[in-house]
Amino acid sequence: MKKNLPLLLPVLPYLVMTAVIFFILPMLEPDSKYFLFFMLLIIPGYCLIAGFVYGFKNGIVWFYPVFISIIFLPLVFSMIYMKVVIYGCIYGCLSLMGMYLGNLFKKKKDKDSDV
Repeated sequence: MKKNLPLLLPVLPYLVMTAVIFFILPMLEPDSKYFLFFMLLIIPGYCLIAGFVYGFKNGIVWFYPVFISIIFLPLVFSMIYMKVVIYGCIYGCLSLMGMYLGNLFKKKKDKDSDV
């Protein structure tokens, strides 16, 4: 566990913020238009931006998108319909894509500063 601690510490603020955003969702009524707006625009946008920032600062870490998907699972089983399980996978994929883009941007920036 001690050798993985340096990998886990940078992830924690992003995961806490993600959990806060995910747990705002049950406060909305599932039949309201705000619920769909939140599920289809706000959360995916946050996952992409947070993944980009994390990838820019820390590079690509395989467990960050997995944790994003796992954090969404309690919502599926507690308040939301089982049909939205796929959203957890989509949010994980978006965070992976953001992390990859952030890492590419960082490499390009580092390469330009070396010249």
